[in-house]
Amino acid sequence: DGAPGAKGAPGAPGAKGERGLPGPAGKAGANGKDGKDGAPGAKGAPGAPGAKGERGLPGPAGKAGANGKDGKDGAPGAKGAPGAKGERGAKGDKGDKGDKGPKGDVGPAGPAGPAGRSAESLATGSRDVTAAMKLPSGARLDRAVLRRVGDTVELALHGLRSSRRLRASLGRIPSGFRPAHHQSLVTADQEFRHVRVAVDGGSSAGVSAAQPDAADGLAPVSTSLVWLTNDAWPTTLPGREWKR
Repeated sequence: DGAPGAKGAPGAPGAKGERGLPGPAGKAGANGKDGKDGAPGAKGAPGAPGAKGERGLPGPAGKAGANGKDGKDGAPGAKGAPGAKGERGAKGDKGDKGDKGPKGDVGPAGPAGPAGRSAESLATGSRDVTAAMKLPSGARLDRAVLRRVGDTVELALHGLRSSRRLRASLGRIPSGFRPAHHQSLVTADQEFRHVRVAVDGGSSAGVSAAQPDAADGLAPVSTSLVWLTNDAWPTTLPGREWKR
């Protein structure tokens, strides 16, 4: 015999065979023993809240409680601190004028006062008021004397003079001596040079001296003015007492 030939290539698969018939039923198996209970499972997650239930019926009324005993009054509390001062209220409207009251009885007469002195008997004496006079440059005055007797006042000027024409205010008459009306007079020195001396009336009571425009000075002259005053009696006397 010759040598076997080479293995041929596998043939193509055959067509799928038909399904076989079912086999006969097997014998029933023996009953198995009951198994042990398994361990409890883990706690499940909480379920969703249930729907709100209906309102229950009211319960029966309870028995009335026994009356309590009256309590004792508590001790009075401590006095509170004073409150802050309130703001001042607005000023109220002015009230209506009240009715006029009945006229009162006349009071008893007072004791008699001391006997007064008449105006004519009052006198200040002579008062030297030279220091109160204000003279302009070049003018001189030896003395000015003021006095009052009753309602009469005198101003005496002694040795009024000036090295140039005199035209100036010399001062004022103090309260208690002032003239009720303007007073003036004109006098002349030894060379017949004129000068007018005047005192204003009322509260001003200014004393002045004036010469004409042509005058070139005034030699010593002495003169006085006398007037009536309506002033009350002076409480303080001016200047100082002067005695000749």
